[in-house]
Amino acid sequence: NDVSEGIVNEGLKTFLEMNLPKVKPSKKAKFQLGVMEPKIGTAIQESVGVPCTVNETVFELLRGARMHLAALVKGLEGGAMEKAQLGLAHSYSRAKVKFNVNRSDNMIIQAICLLDQLDKDLNTFAMRIKEWYGWHFPELSKIVKDNYMYARVAQFIGRRSTLSEESLP
Repeated sequence: NDVSEGIVNEGLKTFLEMNLPKVKPSKKAKFQLGVMEPKIGTAIQESVGVPCTVNETVFELLRGARMHLAALVKGLEGGAMEKAQLGLAHSYSRAKVKFNVNRSDNMIIQAICLLDQLDKDLNTFAMRIKEWYGWHFPELSKIVKDNYMYARVAQFIGRRSTLSEESLP
């Protein structure tokens, strides 16, 4: 969770110092560390002195490394990598939910946004049905005003040519 918040903990700092070449303060580094999160890149640059890069090339390289990680690292057979990814995802999500102080308000806000989006989508679908079925049966929109009933009537009628007194219930 330190990574998402842009904090370089002691474990990460020690790992980077052990595995990356030393950079002298007076010279420019001959390498760059590719990272996904700009915040952690800035924090690494400040605390360890290693130059970091965040760009599309890094994203593609990391995507490829994740895709072939099972072949690159021994001991990840039998679903171990998937279990580790799932555990990491749960831990990350749990920390993000705990971190949000307004989480009860957040749920209400998300529910309201979802209802607004559903209402907007339903109206869009109703307009499309009236528009498309209107080419086939233009008088129906004047007869049936309610969107739900219009869709039900259009489904029942189907083709206008097959509508007869016998087909009505």
